[in-house]
Amino acid sequence: MSVCLTGLDHIGAPTPDATEAAAMYEQLGMRVIHEETLPAFNIEAVCLASAGTVLELLEPTGPGPVADFLERSGAGFQHIAYQVADLRATMATLRAAGVGFRTEAPVTGVGGAEVVFLERASNEGLETELVQAPGGFDGQH
Repeated sequence: MSVCLTGLDHIGAPTPDATEAAAMYEQLGMRVIHEETLPAFNIEAVCLASAGTVLELLEPTGPGPVADFLERSGAGFQHIAYQVADLRATMATLRAAGVGFRTEAPVTGVGGAEVVFLERASNEGLETELVQAPGGFDGQH
């Protein structure tokens, strides 16, 4: 069995101020489609959409991977997220192929989606997230 990505879900971009960054993207014609605070990840997320593409602006509210990224690299693109139809089946297939994950099981992410990040060592250092979302981030969220 092979893995089937069903589409691009979003591009994640840490920023010191998600509201300020969102205002700039709104001037470019994007629209805010979702805002959420995720205490488990110490982030505030503002999601914008345009032409089927979703940008997830991530502002740290405490220590964690987003704050670490900002400290190390400054604002910028951190990860790319792909949609999958069945996250647990995809994880099982990838595990059998030797791919590792940051967590043993999916966790709840922005918009209530089930998400998991691949271990960076399993993906040549590229930050990759797999998402199984009710409806996905198709700009209608």
